[in-house]
Amino acid sequence: MEQVRVRRRFARRYVVLGLTLLAIIGSAVLIERPWTLCPASWSGASRIDLGGSADVMLDGSPFRVGGGAALDYMPRVMTSPLDQLRADRHPLTITASISASSRDTLGEPEFTCFRATRGSELWAGRPTTYGTQTLADGYPPGAPPPTNNEAWRSAVLSDGPEWPDGDRIGLELWASVNGRRYVFVLPPFVLMKGG
Repeated sequence: MEQVRVRRRFARRYVVLGLTLLAIIGSAVLIERPWTLCPASWSGASRIDLGGSADVMLDGSPFRVGGGAALDYMPRVMTSPLDQLRADRHPLTITASISASSRDTLGEPEFTCFRATRGSELWAGRPTTYGTQTLADGYPPGAPPPTNNEAWRSAVLSDGPEWPDGDRIGLELWASVNGRRYVFVLPPFVLMKGG
């Protein structure tokens, strides 16, 4: 009988220890959000300086690449007490897109990292890259597609720092296009309120 009690206490301790470790690891993963981190190495990437949204030749095909950033001043609906904590925040949001003359030419490009700098401060993260869209998307079935059926992919990274509007920031867009790595560098620009 005594041996059974000892085993049960021993088993309970391991269950409690296991659940505690699981809670600690789960919390660390949720707080650090590793899925939002940029790739550790982007060596071998071609660096392309852009003057804003620009036409570029990548592997002999024309693409248009562009991006920008703004402070999020979007009005929000307050549905919970947690929303109140974020009500006065105006985080940095970065958006970018890449387009080509057709879905085939575009392929499946993916933005892998956005890096914003303000003086010596750096904010970087892995954006959400959305699916490919074309001008013909949404046309009624059987309707002829437009003659110029450009295709594009957009990406966004939000919830950045609250840098003051009017400050100058720099922006890098890391992307993988047809298996090749690129760093698109936008010239410094003035950060503005968006909404």
